Amino acid sequence: MNNKSMLIGFLGILLALAMAGSSLAQSSKLPQLKVAVSTATPHNTPLWVAKDKKLFDKYGVDVQLIFVMGGALVSQMLAAGEIQVAASSPAAFVSLIAAGEDIAAFLGISNTSPFSLIAQPNIKKAADLRGKRLGTARFGGSSHVSALIALDHFGLDAKRDNIVIMQTGLDPERMAALEGKGLDAAMLQRLATKTMLGKGYTQLLNLNQAKIPYQNTVLASRRDYMAANSKSFDGFTRAIVEGYAYVFNKENKQAVKEVLARNLRLPNAEAAEDFYLEAQEELDRKPYPTIEGTRTVIKFVGERNPKVASLKAERIVDSSWLKKLDDEGFFEKVYRGK
Repeated sequence: MNNKSMLIGFLGILLALAMAGSSLAQSSKLPQLKVAVSTATPHNTPLWVAKDKKLFDKYGVDVQLIFVMGGALVSQMLAAGEIQVAASSPAAFVSLIAAGEDIAAFLGISNTSPFSLIAQPNIKKAADLRGKRLGTARFGGSSHVSALIALDHFGLDAKRDNIVIMQTGLDPERMAALEGKGLDAAMLQRLATKTMLGKGYTQLLNLNQAKIPYQNTVLASRRDYMAANSKSFDGFTRAIVEGYAYVFNKENKQAVKEVLARNLRLPNAEAAEDFYLEAQEELDRKPYPTIEGTRTVIKFVGERNPKVASLKAERIVDSSWLKKLDDEGFFEKVYRGK
């Protein structure tokens, strides 16, 4: 065999090995799930932990977490197939379900409202809100629905009692509006509430402590996609549940705070202490989405959209993925009594 023939043969072997390696890499590539998160809040900690600690990889799923401002946009992306999972408020997608989209909530990230109703120092009781301005984020979002729930809790009605609900941005913007007297009250989350109480503002209601049934945030997907990709969704759900177990294990407190600091863009882990405590308070060890909390969402969103009012919570909630893990003892396995 001459040198030219040997070279051709050698190159042929290299090409075959390269093609085989490429084929092996493609066959071993994990199925991808694109997950959109609509708010950077501590109740997303199990998601962030599962990504940071490579739990998704452990259970055979390549998860891409993206941040998209606003639950309405996240829900539209889910309906359009641009993402496979939405971490968002049901209030943002019940209108799509009422219009025919087959979307299901399969995990309850936050099963109570994280908001408090904070008012100017001179407002001491709920009745003083009549004729006043109340700040929330976007209409139809979680803070807006939480405001309606709070008013209903006190026997107030925005229209009847001339309470003007205003879209005034996120917590920092609402805090600034309170301090600038542009608002008489606002819906604020834990850290913002703590800050404003320290300045003498009045807390009229803490919805989390009041335990008013409300499905604040869920993981949701299209039913047809979940059915067609059951193995991926099973692995995804297992990774999330193990993420919960990691968060609740007190031995992991420092590591969890570091994850929070990175995802909330805090200066260091110690700055995450309040957010860590908020996660511990808000999260459930078994994060089933709730029927009663979903009914609350339907009730208040239905006041603005009659089609939503006719929905049944049972159509929206799909607990089968968690129940499967529960029945096989997976929760006990990952929590290990901690």
